[in-house]
Amino acid sequence: MKTLLQSGSMSEELVIEDTHLAGVMQPDYSTGFAVLTDQQILQAIDTPIGCGRLEDRVSPASQITIVVDDATRPTPSAKILAILLDKLDGLGVQKAQTRIHIATGLHRDPTEAEIERILGTKVLGDYTFSINDARNAETNTFVGTVGSKEIHVNSVVAGADLVITIGMVKSHAFAGFTGGAKSILPGCSSRRTIHENHCFSNIEYPNSCLGSCELSTSRQEMEAAARLIDPFIINVVLDADKNIIFASSGDVIAAHRAAVEFYEPIASQEIEGFIDIAFISGGLVGGINFYQALFGFNVVKTTKRPILKHKGIVILYAECSEGSGSALFEQKMSEFDTPEEILDNLENGESYDDQWAVQFLATVVRDMNVYVVSSGISPEVARKLKIRRFDTAAEAYAEAVAQSPKDYRVGLIENPDVLVLNRSV
Repeated sequence: MKTLLQSGSMSEELVIEDTHLAGVMQPDYSTGFAVLTDQQILQAIDTPIGCGRLEDRVSPASQITIVVDDATRPTPSAKILAILLDKLDGLGVQKAQTRIHIATGLHRDPTEAEIERILGTKVLGDYTFSINDARNAETNTFVGTVGSKEIHVNSVVAGADLVITIGMVKSHAFAGFTGGAKSILPGCSSRRTIHENHCFSNIEYPNSCLGSCELSTSRQEMEAAARLIDPFIINVVLDADKNIIFASSGDVIAAHRAAVEFYEPIASQEIEGFIDIAFISGGLVGGINFYQALFGFNVVKTTKRPILKHKGIVILYAECSEGSGSALFEQKMSEFDTPEEILDNLENGESYDDQWAVQFLATVVRDMNVYVVSSGISPEVARKLKIRRFDTAAEAYAEAVAQSPKDYRVGLIENPDVLVLNRSV
């Protein structure tokens, strides 16, 4: 089989022998889904699930904060914002009383070009916006507790009469799926609150599970924290071309699960038995940096029924134009000689920024052999991250074949948003 691998500006044709190909996996849109019109998106906003309509929750005096995803998500926020803001205008809400907040969590701030793409030119000119500043305690407000953990959320969000979040649903490494409560925690939360949610025990598999909100302890904490804010959410599902094919609104859990219920059958694929080599395209986030591309490993590592053999080989094809994405990530991965030492330090030490990435990569390199094809990762950075770097997919694949048994099986994962399950387990 010949396939075209793409990530960012990288592309390469690769031939995988049909006799060794166990399956080609990506979300299945083959049944055809109509792209929603603006009127249909508005209809979804007007028929919320699990809570009252916006008409019942706002007044001309309401102070409203609208939370949108940052540049690491392909959420069509500008399109949804235009529809939502027209709706609020019709309800008498003034522009001066509406603020838009970009939910970066602990990610980097978006660039000017990214901000324009996220908000849209007209919205950018007409409305005040802010960017989450998790590391500045003065910008955050205590809103309550979840168990023994204090929840601190950006004051722009905590002080609003109504918070409306705009997000998208796809699979997620340790929260099961994106969307829903993630717009609040980690999106709009303080550094300490994010650290406590992304702690070692929450991230460690199987407490974190790709494709299951119910098995994810971090997701349960996120949703309890979001209840303290009680946002009205708008969540969408996108097709392969990033068009909206489903939209739901309303309660932070009920409306989110409606989107999950729509998305999960599209994303879920099964494969018979274990594979020796997994070839994974890094997708959109893989074009940005390795920190984000890590999510690709979850397809074979943290599902309910993983498909890769223990100590199998994963080849990640990801441009990573911004390199690793975190100097701290590089530093922490290189402080110890073995992944076991890294994990022991994390389990018994204090939480820090990017800990989830260090923990997850250490677990991955402990349990499998990691090859990365990337123009953005230098040989020096690859050594720090304890991964093997290759210039081309052909070179990585040839090495993987040489290290595998003669009857090796390859799984080609063309989109890391797929949920792959082992039918034999």
